[in-house]
Amino acid sequence: MPAKQSKNRIMKGVGVLLILAAFGLGYARMHLYPFAIKPEVKLIVDSRLSHLIALDHPGFLADMLFIQVNLHSGSMMWKPNFIDFDSQWAYRIMDVITDLDPKFFTAYLFSAMGLVHYHDDVKLAEPILKKGMKVFPDAWELPFWAGFGYYNRQGDFETASKYMWEAYNKPDAPRQFLGLMVSAMQRSGNFHQAAMAMKAMMDHTDNPNLKTLYAKKAVRMKNLAVMMKAATAYKEQTGSFPDSLDDLVGARLLNQIPKDPDGLSYQWKKEKNLPGIAR
Repeated sequence: MPAKQSKNRIMKGVGVLLILAAFGLGYARMHLYPFAIKPEVKLIVDSRLSHLIALDHPGFLADMLFIQVNLHSGSMMWKPNFIDFDSQWAYRIMDVITDLDPKFFTAYLFSAMGLVHYHDDVKLAEPILKKGMKVFPDAWELPFWAGFGYYNRQGDFETASKYMWEAYNKPDAPRQFLGLMVSAMQRSGNFHQAAMAMKAMMDHTDNPNLKTLYAKKAVRMKNLAVMMKAATAYKEQTGSFPDSLDDLVGARLLNQIPKDPDGLSYQWKKEKNLPGIAR
């Protein structure tokens, strides 16, 4: 029994030491650790000057700068939270990198994926992606990631749907992101294109159940497109959007409120100025 009690005391002592060690590490991370971080040397090189520095090896300099931006971005995972990612510097260097090596496809993609730390980074990435779209006009990935950034980070569904539609029309574009594109189009009020996207989804599946589901959603998008067109005409006549869908019928802009393929009800959502499903 004494041996067992002694073992228990030892285990409790070890537990206390581990707790103290955890508190100590936390304190060190918050108060001592930053003093051990060496400040990064972040040079900003003009594109014309960078070509002179690179001599006949612009691709090599582009690789070196790309590594530096990668290290800065990746280090945010282990640095204290109060050390910020330098978006302005990083995207300015990415612009230089893609000037040095215009066919650096990974650099364009990284601008929209690995470098997006904050919401407004999406807007900093956009001109670099547009540059890449000119160099790689058939690449669906660049407009897709531009659209995804606006969808996920900015909540700008109109811009997101435009970029995703552009991506969808590229050669070899996958169909997996069509659902996301339809969501962006629906949330931005672009119901006509959403119906076209649903038709494409229906045409690219052999599953009869999915075909039926997509066909119904395509009809729903067409109905919403009809109501949106009528609401836009109503605003042109009266100066404001309707308070309800019944206003459109009363103004003879709709003969009747369309029938939903699943028997659901439509309503005018005043907070969004869009028609939608009644919840």
